[in-house]
Order: sequence, then structure tokens, then C-alpha cells
Amino acid sequence: MVDLRILAVADFHGLPNADDNLSKFLQRGYDCLVLIGDLTNFGPVSSVDSMLTRIEAAGVLTLAVPGNCDPKPILEVLDKHGVNLHAKCMEFGDITFVGLGGSNLTPFNTPFEFTEAEIHEELAALTCEVNDRWVLVTHTPPYDTRVDRTDAGIHVGSKSIKQFIEQKQPLVALCGHVHEARNTDKLGRTLIINPGPINKGYAAEVVIGDGVCAKLLEV
Repeated sequence: MVDLRILAVADFHGLPNADDNLSKFLQRGYDCLVLIGDLTNFGPVSSVDSMLTRIEAAGVLTLAVPGNCDPKPILEVLDKHGVNLHAKCMEFGDITFVGLGGSNLTPFNTPFEFTEAEIHEELAALTCEVNDRWVLVTHTPPYDTRVDRTDAGIHVGSKSIKQFIEQKQPLVALCGHVHEARNTDKLGRTLIINPGPINKGYAAEVVIGDGVCAKLLEV
């Protein structure tokens, strides 16, 4: 079984140093790049178009979900480049990626938010068939885990995403959103990873082979 090496990055927020940091990580050579949302800070989506064009030149398979700070027209840009994983399933070899962007409700009225009921419905509507080797990608982390806790000690993740992970048990769950909750955790067999914000030089490497291993990276 051939190992799949994944670079997971999140929370660009439109900062130039985030692109620079991504370029440095990509030089290490990966099979797959997963962008876990907040590629912009309320736009413009043209910056994402430019970024994806540069990534295409690197020749790495790329998948992306939007974050809550991304305006909804970003989906058109992700579709244009063939990387849109929001509310979709995509296969790479024998690994299936399942994605949902946006976030649960926040106090900040950001552009891409859902109620917990809507998150539950969106996840339930994903009808792709998966074997035991699949990866969940959500901008929002699962509730009450080491990857959704703010500096104030409050858990702000999604209860619906946590329930979905507990019931469906993907191999890996990739998330972002809570910048200070850069960490890993487990729910059942599922390894959960919040790589931290790429604009601060953080990312994660995930290798799926006979098993799964992951490590948090820093520029």
C-alpha cells in the first residue's frame, strides 16, 4: 500500500505571509494539499484565484473548503480550479475526502455560517460511499475537544460535526477555525488535527498508509 502524504493548512485570512509560508511547506514535497478554509478575510476572492493558480504550478493535488470568513462567491473560484470539496466527496487513489466548509454560528456574523441543524443536514446529505479509508475536512472543529478550545477555555466547535465523527469514524478529521487550538485529538479511531493558522507559520503533515500518523509543522 502506497503512503499518501498530505499537507494540511488553514486560516490564511488573506495575509501575504500565509502564501509565503505555504510555498515553503510545498517545497518539502506532498501528494495532496488540503486547504481548510478562511483563505480570505471577508474577501476578495480574486486573491484565492491567484493563489490557486500558483499552487497549480506546483503540480500537487489540491482540495479546499471555505471558512466562515470567506464570502460565498469563493465557491465559484474553487469550482473553477476543480478543488471545491464543500458539501462534496472526492477520491484520490483509495482515499475518499468528504468536506464541509463554513462554521457554526459565531458572535461575529461572518459570511459563511450555519446553524447546528443545517450542519447536521448538510453532513447527512453527503451520500458518497466510503470504505474504511476516508478523511473528513471541515473548517469548524468538533465540539469539546482539544482542537476547539479558545484561550478563554471555552469550547466553540460544532456539536453536529462531533456527532458525525463519532458515528461515521473517518480515519482522519482535518479542521481549523480556532487559531489558538492548534493540536491533535482522537474520537474513537478518528485522529483529529487542527494545524493552526498558516499565517503564523503553522501546518500539519498527515501520512496515510497501513496506519495513520501526523505531526504539527512550523516554518
